Amino acid sequence: MQLQFLKAEYGDSILITIADESGHERNILIDGGTPATYLGSKPKKGLADLAALKIAIEEIKFKDGYIDLLILTHVDNDHIGGLLKWLENDNEALSLVKEVWFNSGKTISRHFMSEEIAENEMMVDVKSGNATSISQGVSFTSLLEDTGLLFTNILKSLTNIERFGAKFQILSPNDNALRALLTKWEKERPYSLTSVRTDYDLSLEELAKDISFSEDNDIHNGSSIAFILEYQGESFVFLADSYPSVVIESLHAMGYSREKPLKAQLVKISHHASQYNTNYKLLSLINCECFVVSTDGSRNGHPNKLTLARIINSNGGKQIPCTICFNYPELINKIFTEEDFQTYPSFQALYTGDQSNY
Repeated sequence: MQLQFLKAEYGDSILITIADESGHERNILIDGGTPATYLGSKPKKGLADLAALKIAIEEIKFKDGYIDLLILTHVDNDHIGGLLKWLENDNEALSLVKEVWFNSGKTISRHFMSEEIAENEMMVDVKSGNATSISQGVSFTSLLEDTGLLFTNILKSLTNIERFGAKFQILSPNDNALRALLTKWEKERPYSLTSVRTDYDLSLEELAKDISFSEDNDIHNGSSIAFILEYQGESFVFLADSYPSVVIESLHAMGYSREKPLKAQLVKISHHASQYNTNYKLLSLINCECFVVSTDGSRNGHPNKLTLARIINSNGGKQIPCTICFNYPELINKIFTEEDFQTYPSFQALYTGDQSNY
């Protein structure tokens, strides 16, 4: 298995490549990050961020491959924005995708036998036929349904699906989180980088003493598709921006406990390591030594060092090895001090690299 945690600004975009039962290469793309993940961003300090999603897609095309499965975890712009820009700018985009998993407003409404809310439809400007200068605004969901790409069953906790010799065990969302989307969706609020405060001035040891916890209440985050990917006898956990309470509920229902935790090779930490999406109760149900943070640190103070302290402390603190990987390596020296590494000698912080093999 090859994993690429693409540089997606403050969002998520993960490319997984596995071999199916016949040995053929299969690509699974989880989210598309912000619009800049496809388009590229303006230069910062003389350097422009590369359009990581566009580069990954072009490499797949060069190999005559496909995105065999595209998983859109939820509708926040830092997860879906890059995908929408890809559809708008590449008239070959839909021909490259074989299947899409996404809990669309239409799918959720059908599940609860409720009326659809037209205002929740996302519109995308797609190229019209061969006339690449002509674009048309269409509903994102309708576009996927009309091309036969959208998996129309609801994806919710405790659903199991097999693809390409791999098993997907859905941990989130549950019915309550999905039902909360049966309202007019609130648009993302603008944010100011100057208002962001981090907790990086505190040591890991200080933060590990903080046992308080308040859970995220963002409706979109609660609807995130989180899952365990089981491949060749090993488990990999991708938590999107999910609520810990929903994931805990699912893990308990699957038979996992503090005494019998899920053994995982890797955990993609929920919501860019926000302090509101990872607690000690969740961590006690997963036995893992490798955790991944996906963010450039430019939004909402993420990653919260408090979350990272919880992870390190839950892994036995100073005794059991714990690795936290970052897709933006410059965050490591920004967050951790020499004192942190001396206090926790079994902890290490690493860069995920352009591609990791498992």
